[in-house]
Amino acid sequence: MVRSQVTLLLAAALLSGCAAAPAPRTAIVPAEDELTETYFRWFPEIASFYGVPASVAGQGYAARLNPRSPEHEKAKRAEFRELLTRLDGASDASRAETERATAALLANQLRGALAPADTVEYGAMLSDWGMWFVPYPVTQLSGPQDEVPKLLASQHKVESAQDAEDYLARLEAYGAAMDQVIATIEHDRALGVVPPDFIIERAQASLAGLSAADPADNALATGLGEKARAAGLDAPDDWAARAADKVRAVVYPANARLAAALDGLRAEAGSDAGIWRLPQGEALYRAMILHMTDTTLEPETIHQLGLSEVARITAQMDAILRAEGYTEGGVDERVAALGAEPRFLYPNDAEGKARLLADINVMLDEIAPLLPKWFGTLPEQTVVVRAVPPEAEASSSGGTYTAPSLDGSRPGTYWINLRDTAIWPSYEIKTLTYHEANPGHHLQVAVGLREDASLMSNVLFSNAFGEGWGLYAEALAHEMGLYANDPYGDLGRLKAELWRAMRLVVDTGLHAKRWTREQAIDYMVKTSGTHPDDARAEVERYVVWPGQALGYKIGMLEIQRLRGEAESALGERFDIRAFHDEVLRDGGVPLQLLEARITRWVESQQ
Repeated sequence: MVRSQVTLLLAAALLSGCAAAPAPRTAIVPAEDELTETYFRWFPEIASFYGVPASVAGQGYAARLNPRSPEHEKAKRAEFRELLTRLDGASDASRAETERATAALLANQLRGALAPADTVEYGAMLSDWGMWFVPYPVTQLSGPQDEVPKLLASQHKVESAQDAEDYLARLEAYGAAMDQVIATIEHDRALGVVPPDFIIERAQASLAGLSAADPADNALATGLGEKARAAGLDAPDDWAARAADKVRAVVYPANARLAAALDGLRAEAGSDAGIWRLPQGEALYRAMILHMTDTTLEPETIHQLGLSEVARITAQMDAILRAEGYTEGGVDERVAALGAEPRFLYPNDAEGKARLLADINVMLDEIAPLLPKWFGTLPEQTVVVRAVPPEAEASSSGGTYTAPSLDGSRPGTYWINLRDTAIWPSYEIKTLTYHEANPGHHLQVAVGLREDASLMSNVLFSNAFGEGWGLYAEALAHEMGLYANDPYGDLGRLKAELWRAMRLVVDTGLHAKRWTREQAIDYMVKTSGTHPDDARAEVERYVVWPGQALGYKIGMLEIQRLRGEAESALGERFDIRAFHDEVLRDGGVPLQLLEARITRWVESQQ
């Protein structure tokens, strides 16, 4: 991600009109049923995201929004703590091996999610994307003003009049959801928790455009009309008009209330970026490291690892640049100049964007016949590339992935943001494609969507595993020969890896070493040659999602370490296809469990 986390979310209902989800999978342990029922009761929006049937998520869930008040947060934490106790009990030695393994997997995932909530009273557990703890209820990247419109536009299906009524019910519920999040803002402010002033400014800027249009022209209104028309419902314009009434009477006033709350909050905000300044901030950051990396590594250890990786990768980039005749200036200066050369740029028009998408399809065709040599299990579902819709470009990351439907009727989708083709020099497209599609997130996620897999283990997937696999896949593509005779493409791969290494430095810099936002931006610009605006957006993402960006490099290095140990132990008996199948077979498991599984697998092969 940047929302590469989105890249991992197994959205079963990204587009309206998709096929109904299949019957729910049978739970292996009773506590799994309880976890599933509880989770989707608290997160009906995520149920829509996954296309979960009402028999699992509860009747009428598609008309509801997630509860967001301080009282709800307290009750949610208590209920999930009780579920963790039940899952731990299901891991005892008296149960069958499969039951113990499933219970241990779910307990481990839930324990990591609870770690920040067990540290501080403020913030929201399992908030963004249904799996992360976030310290602030409203930011430029999260809050009902961001999440609900995207839910209704992309994940709320409309196939019947009842679905359309549910859409309207969610619009009606928007006002209450906003009041709940405003109450949470006030609750957390009383505890001394206020976002940095620049984060509040970004949230205000994103909010300002949401109420600018005439209600009848708002995407929340026109979107329902389009969905109703596509579904063949009678009088689609009437549905749009009813939605416009809700936008006028509920949505716009709610947005105005949030704007006023943010105005009041801004008076108390400072410019310090890291969560070290919050109550128990240092302890919270350590809990976020556990939550986002599955490790208890110290911030300073992660920081030094990042510096080491930055130096290693920069040296490799320098060697390629020199071999191609680029010798003057630092690596950052040379990379910045290279990215502006016309020969690497697509025209920023319809023709240029079409050519970019066509080039990606050629890359997908090129890698397809190589996959069986590296993977024993391949998904039946295909992956397609699509441009992010224009109305979503401003708030979307560069590249994301959404999974195929659970019944396989819809392919996986690799989304690329084409708001400005200048952000995609041609030599960087390969690496993004291998990360988001094959052998990256599409292969990883689709293989994990087996009928006998635990749904909740996919919902509560490990950030470090998922993003670590995406970065591992980029390096694997190099092993597969996909950068042969393409030094600029390989430079693009290294630039992407450098970006992930810098995250180790910058995230710990902000939240543990008390860097300023400006210090972090300056480091990214001078290290990689990235544009200051891109660096600013990245740094501000790390500010509101502390620890998340650490998962990429830490996860990649762990998968590579486990592979190296397996190769050493097995020698000629090592089978890369079998190793990859073992890594992927249970979805996004925490790194501790992945290590134990690979250890058992190696022993079974000896």
